[in-house]
Amino acid sequence: MPDTAGATEEHATTPPGASGPSGTPEVASDPMAIIRDLAALPHRGTTTPQETQAAQILSDRLKSLGAEVHLESFATPRVYIWPVLWMLLGLIAGLLLAPLAPWASLALAFASAVLLFLYFDWRASPTTYLAPRGRSVNVIGRRTTPGQKTARTAILMAHYDSAPASLLYLPSLVRGFRQSLLISLALVALAPVLLLLGLLRIGEPVTGVLRIVLALYFLVQGAMTAVDYLRLGYVNGANDNATGVGVALATAARLWADPPPDLDVLVVLTGAEEAGMVGSHAYFRAHRRELDPENTYLFNLDNCGAGNLCFVELTGMVTDVGYRNVLWRQAKALASEPLFADVKPGTWRTGDFDSIWFARGGIPSLTIMAQDHRGCAPNLHRPTDTIDRVEPALVAHGVDFAEALVRRLASSFSNEASPQTDESIHRGERGVR
Repeated sequence: MPDTAGATEEHATTPPGASGPSGTPEVASDPMAIIRDLAALPHRGTTTPQETQAAQILSDRLKSLGAEVHLESFATPRVYIWPVLWMLLGLIAGLLLAPLAPWASLALAFASAVLLFLYFDWRASPTTYLAPRGRSVNVIGRRTTPGQKTARTAILMAHYDSAPASLLYLPSLVRGFRQSLLISLALVALAPVLLLLGLLRIGEPVTGVLRIVLALYFLVQGAMTAVDYLRLGYVNGANDNATGVGVALATAARLWADPPPDLDVLVVLTGAEEAGMVGSHAYFRAHRRELDPENTYLFNLDNCGAGNLCFVELTGMVTDVGYRNVLWRQAKALASEPLFADVKPGTWRTGDFDSIWFARGGIPSLTIMAQDHRGCAPNLHRPTDTIDRVEPALVAHGVDFAEALVRRLASSFSNEASPQTDESIHRGERGVR
């Protein structure tokens, strides 16, 4: 469970229309300029100085757009790899130490198995308290329009941290990521069963041999999880997820410049997504009472720079998380129009998104991303995730689609339809289709 205790908050404001340290509002609203700024850092690994520097860059960008900026700090694992390794080590220790302490080994293996299932089903898990830990921040921007009173809020969310390199995300392996995980979890469930059979003296010596084989399997899994991080560190993360941040900020700039009726636009740029969506969970917990499911809408932007644009209708590594809500219906209707005929519904089974906490909490949520022909995000968690592989036209198209989708949602609140509304829905057609 992400720890928000002891969270600190910084507050800064720049008057609407003023320029902040990042320069003019025009530069601050250019998605490729934002992507270049973030990709100029070697990486943005969770809790690293580079992630802190990225948060400052984004804070300055928001200020230059006239937004009021808050930085919300929270505790997080430094990288998702360590909690996974701790849980695997618990399983391995339980399997190997069974002859010496059978009941303690069974309890340890059972607890580790439960924690692994919770973790990979993206449930709040005590594993986020496991060391090593540090602190990250969510960067939150809101620009209010004088005299405008709104009852509804659209949240534009994107994570700005970058992932540790992982051998498990090789193109040859990533397509079957979920299947491999489910097989591994089945073997995880088998571990305490074998230990219980050993206690009951059933199936020996076969169960003893299987315990050793399972322990070796989990040892190999742990090595595969950690080896590329230990060799290569963090990836640059130009696509994952500087592009999502660029689309979110550029979309917000357009919506703040020409506010949709009866809809407040909030930008939430999360840290520590690559540590297990910790930043978005910290935000969800801290603001849960403000998040009215009847009047809050979450638009998550992730991996928007390579492949074909889509809106995700189904995720889940173990259990399904569905997104067929009002935002999905609006996206599907928008995608039926000629300007966005290339945008299709998609699924995602390789990890999950910041939107998961909100979807499970009853908040209408939708993730916009780009996928290749295999349904994968190109270069995900690999050293090849660099800015030369980002497609500027696709990024621009993502901004157009996100803006149009928010405006369509706003227009649906009113029974009145007009040519002006339709025109505002489709403004910003600068992207190449």
